Formats: sequence, C-alpha cells, structure tokens
Amino acid sequence: MAEAAEREDNNTTTTLKDKSDDNEGNDSSKGALEQQKEGGEEEEEMECAVCLQKCVHPVRLPCSHIFCFLCVKGVANQSKRCAMCRQEIPADFLDHPTLLSAIEAEKEEVLPGGYQWFYEGRNGWWRYDQRTNTEIEEAYSQGMTSVTLLIAGYNYDIDLSTMRQTRSGCPGLRRRIKRDGANVAAKGTAGISSKVLTGSHPSQNKGRKRKRTKRS
Repeated sequence: MAEAAEREDNNTTTTLKDKSDDNEGNDSSKGALEQQKEGGEEEEEMECAVCLQKCVHPVRLPCSHIFCFLCVKGVANQSKRCAMCRQEIPADFLDHPTLLSAIEAEKEEVLPGGYQWFYEGRNGWWRYDQRTNTEIEEAYSQGMTSVTLLIAGYNYDIDLSTMRQTRSGCPGLRRRIKRDGANVAAKGTAGISSKVLTGSHPSQNKGRKRKRTKRS
C-alpha cells in the first residue's frame, strides 16, 4: 500500500509539472504575440518629430533619425541639419533619400472619383503627398477658393480659382497646380522620383545581392 501511495504521489507531481510547463509555454507565446503586436502598432503610428503627425513617406537620415520626406526637405533647405541631433544632412540626400520601404506610386491613396492633385515642377508634373492631397481636396469639395498649407517647412497659399500655388510672403515663388485623374503620368510624388518610390533607383538597391551567372 505504501508503494501504491508513493506511485500515486509521483504521478500527481508529474501531472502538475506538465501543466505548469504548458502554462509557461502559453505565457511565453502570448508575450511574444503581444510584443509583435506592439511593434507593429508602433511602426504604423510612427510620428514625425518635426510635424508631430504620422510619417508620410518616412525616410531615415544617416544619423538614423526618421522623419517625413517633406519635413526633411524643409529642414535641409533651412538649417541643413537633423532636427534631433543636429548632424549635418548630406547635400545629395534629397536626390537619393533612404526610404524605409519602397512605396509604389500607384498604391497611393486615391481620392473619391479617382482624382489626384498635381503641382508643376521644372521637369513636369508631380503628385502631392497623400496628406496635402487630402487637405486640398477637402478645401475644393467645400467650395473654398483658397487654402494655406504647411509644405516642406513653408506656408503655401493654394488658390483654387486660378489653380496656382504661391509661397506665403514670396509672390515670385509660384507654380501651377491641377486636379486630374490619379492614373495620369507624373515624375513622382512630393519630390520623390518614381524610380525611388518603386525601389528601382540604385540608392534603393544597396545591400541587395546580385545573382551571378557563369558563362558557358
């Protein structure tokens, strides 16, 4: 009887240990899932330290700080230094920005009716970034004749009656704008060329391994 009681105690101890191990495993899995979820939410809600809004076309400076591309453009044109650590921004960074991920232009959010707002640059028409695009469309839909928006660190007056964009206080700095179909050809979005947006620019291919084929 003593041996039977001892066996029963051992079986009970083993069962309790197994349940404890299972609970620890479940807790670890839950913890990993929660951390993964929190990490994803943090990435989705990445805030720009310049405009204090969700990053639009986030870019990483050589110092590793991340901002909206247009915010970096505004800072680069003024102080030429990172807004966080004051490290100098390379002169050619705006031409070859380091995007956190390749963003295909055709995947930009399209306005109701399939429209998009464009501004005229030196070499053709460019799309406004998603945030500015939405703000102009809201003003247009409400029947407003003009709206002032902060773009790349400067205030711009958007005249919807003459379809002109003018930097506030600088009447000589103006350009044409238009509302057209989202599928109309453009040089890029908000100063980022289509090649960079689609990841086909050389600056976006750094670190990628090239496949070598042997000559026969």
